[in-house]
Amino acid sequence: MQEVLQNDEKFSKVDRETVEAINLFAGTDIDIDEKEEVIDMCKAWEEQKNEGRELGERQKIISLVVKKLQKDKSVAEIADDLEEKEEVIAPIYEAALSMKPDYDVEKIYELLEKNKKLA
Repeated sequence: MQEVLQNDEKFSKVDRETVEAINLFAGTDIDIDEKEEVIDMCKAWEEQKNEGRELGERQKIISLVVKKLQKDKSVAEIADDLEEKEEVIAPIYEAALSMKPDYDVEKIYELLEKNKKLA
């Protein structure tokens, strides 16, 4: 599908109103700069796909941290087990710990995102 979009010129220049309609009806969240009148949908779809992949990866690491936290492992132990830096694990650990005993991966992710925006 992506190859078809990339090879079709009409998808590289889609007007703002059409993209807003796509967002509304398809439930997508394609970013539209207020100054843009024409959007490259090929690029927008690629960015959406990458964002979804990144979300999945972040939720996976949160899930792994939660499993280790439930085994009473420290930040250092978890970082070592997951071969990540402690600076990466520590905020996830703290966010998950704040929700003990209900470790909801999506809520932990939302808390991390909210805190990132506040920082």
